Amino acid sequence: MEPRRARALRQQDRLLTAPVGSTEERRRPLRPGHVLVTLEDLLILTWTVPERALRARLNCGLEPWSSGGCARVSALLFRNRRLRPAWIRVPRLSSCQLNLRSYVLDPETGRRGCVFFHGPYLDRPLLARISALVLSVPFCCLPFSIGVEQGEPLRWRADAPDGRVRIRARAAEADPALDAEALDLLTNPHSGVVEAGGICRRWSIWHRNQTLRTMAVEEVRIEPLERLFPERDGPTGLLVDSIDYEVYLPARKMGLTSAPRTPRRS
Repeated sequence: MEPRRARALRQQDRLLTAPVGSTEERRRPLRPGHVLVTLEDLLILTWTVPERALRARLNCGLEPWSSGGCARVSALLFRNRRLRPAWIRVPRLSSCQLNLRSYVLDPETGRRGCVFFHGPYLDRPLLARISALVLSVPFCCLPFSIGVEQGEPLRWRADAPDGRVRIRARAAEADPALDAEALDLLTNPHSGVVEAGGICRRWSIWHRNQTLRTMAVEEVRIEPLERLFPERDGPTGLLVDSIDYEVYLPARKMGLTSAPRTPRRS
């Protein structure tokens, strides 16, 4: 078999298809605050943490998603491409972004599908300040870059000039531990919650289901995550080459005492 064909088959073996989650049903008509963006080279790193550790970091009466006393925390690193308002399609902005998030039960339904953002970071200070002001989401600045080397295997890296972020990962065989339930949890959140100044705010997102590849994590340092969750196991790694998102902003204020109705580990 010719090398190119053999390489293509090996890469295909590493691909995973996320299930179609509840996000698919939540697309909304165009409206003010509707933002379109393409996420490229999206790396999802996920750690297992004790449920008690995550619970101590949550506000708004949110309930952690957990299994066997363990919860999950992820770092998502990606390039934003063509970030623009849906109505007028300009300006079109690009940036690198890091999101630190955990998985919680939806405060309205008690089901999974909601994530709590412990920190959204953008690589440029002016863009972080403007985004925080316009979108009511407390973006911080953390300069870093992302690089991808196409080859066999594909390699992904991220670096911050001050050393606060350093990641090395490579494509690997599909991880059998990532079953449909795990993929649904990690790839199909339909809304996000963030807290700033004692106020919790929530927004919704929409995207189609994703095609992913398993990544072997060779090196990882994310200083904000290490401060938040020093006790953790992992990580597992997943990579999405490109996916289009619709984000429904601005983030809306939530009641601080909101809590899930009849929480279920669904």
